Amino acid sequence: MAASSAAAATPTNIRTTSSNLSNFIPCQHTFVATRTKQDPSSSSNNENTVENSSQRATVPRVCRLRTNDNAMAIYALVDPIGTSMLASDVCVNMLVEQLSKVSFDDDTYKEKINDIMQNVSYEIENRLLQMTFDHAEEKITSAPSSVSAAEKLLPSLDEAESGAFLFATTVTQSYMYLAYVGTIRAFLISNNNDDLIIDNKYRPQYFHTNSLHTIDNEDECRRLKNLDVDLDRVKHEGFDKNHSKFTRCIGKLSEKLLSSAASANDVNEARCNPLICEPTVSKFKLVPTDYAFVMMTDKFYKMYLKTGIPENEIPSDFIRLFRESIKSPDPAEYILRTVEQSFQSENNSANDDSDMQDMGLIIHFFHQPKNAAQSSTSLSVKPNHIRRVFNGEVTVDEVRNFINKNNKIQEKREKNRNSSTNYGHQREVQSHSNSIEPFVRFDVYEKLLKDNEELHQANDLITELLYTQSTSMIDEKLTEFLREHPSLKCD
Repeated sequence: MAASSAAAATPTNIRTTSSNLSNFIPCQHTFVATRTKQDPSSSSNNENTVENSSQRATVPRVCRLRTNDNAMAIYALVDPIGTSMLASDVCVNMLVEQLSKVSFDDDTYKEKINDIMQNVSYEIENRLLQMTFDHAEEKITSAPSSVSAAEKLLPSLDEAESGAFLFATTVTQSYMYLAYVGTIRAFLISNNNDDLIIDNKYRPQYFHTNSLHTIDNEDECRRLKNLDVDLDRVKHEGFDKNHSKFTRCIGKLSEKLLSSAASANDVNEARCNPLICEPTVSKFKLVPTDYAFVMMTDKFYKMYLKTGIPENEIPSDFIRLFRESIKSPDPAEYILRTVEQSFQSENNSANDDSDMQDMGLIIHFFHQPKNAAQSSTSLSVKPNHIRRVFNGEVTVDEVRNFINKNNKIQEKREKNRNSSTNYGHQREVQSHSNSIEPFVRFDVYEKLLKDNEELHQANDLITELLYTQSTSMIDEKLTEFLREHPSLKCD
């Protein structure tokens, strides 16, 4: 059975159901290892829930869910940016939510999977944006007006500050679909008559510099140059106060929304923010020699480099470690622990880097027991029968709760929207005591209204319509008004 595309991602303002989630179980041919970093300012909390995302230890989120009939599996690794887990939680939950709606009743599932993989990062960011607006609205109504300025408000919101890198895969009987944003790396390991290799020539690989979304990627440099980004400055200083070198991520809306337009002295100086959530998407047909797929966070890879292994030798050294790990009950934990020990022996405690604490590794073994190329007993892997949930692992119950919570929020929004339509919005008293030049000159605007009675009438009409009428009615009423006042039409 081949797999390719996905149902168009459900818009964030549409309620979804969780009925298909009961078909998913943890994959026994997938192994996970993660490490956490506790935010010293928060108390310990090991629950993997969106509600407590700012109070938990920082840990990569992972998914290893497959359907009962093996028709489809979802393997993903999400790397948090900073200490907030909110964006990572939304990433992993929405990925499962979207893909769980795929039906294999006919061949349309190929198109549906493909669509979801292409659109899911946008859907996730739209959800984060919606959550940001909701929280901002709550804060503005309860906080003093001095706190409501965008440049002060957005950085105070977890929804706007949180960000993540995502590497998502969907596997069917014949195909593997990938979508990734950011700096997570991946190896596709081949088994050619018991010879394990990371084949750069004939099989896709995702660990090279030009695969990552950083300023060292030549394609990304070209994209940034087209946006008039000062590449030399960015290569030295990065994009933010942390000197970040990544060029794509999910979230970090405070960075994306507060572009240079917020502080520009002239509107012509404004530039679109170079940080985007556009994924790199690919699909390839599985072949009999495909043995395992490995995803790792950038922090794990950098720790690997600090063990003294030259970067060009990491693929061959990883194969050495990988072959050793197959004999252990948990290959992912074996590899991560071995690299940790090697790092610690090469770096004394004085040089220990605390940023290395939160990292993750996920290994999926392609299950092809009838294949001759995989029949060697030395390379056979015992199924993962560990019943505990790995730290950072998403569960079906978590996704179900995530969907139900969002549906309640959507119901509340619809109720408020209907109430506004029926009874009109509550009007706010507008006061313009402070100038926000050069974007708006209220003194000039108000003088215009005073000097032109028809324009004054148009302003009153538009204000009235915005508070009381639907979009279609506004268009109809404005058209009628302009017909009666032809002098207001402009070319």
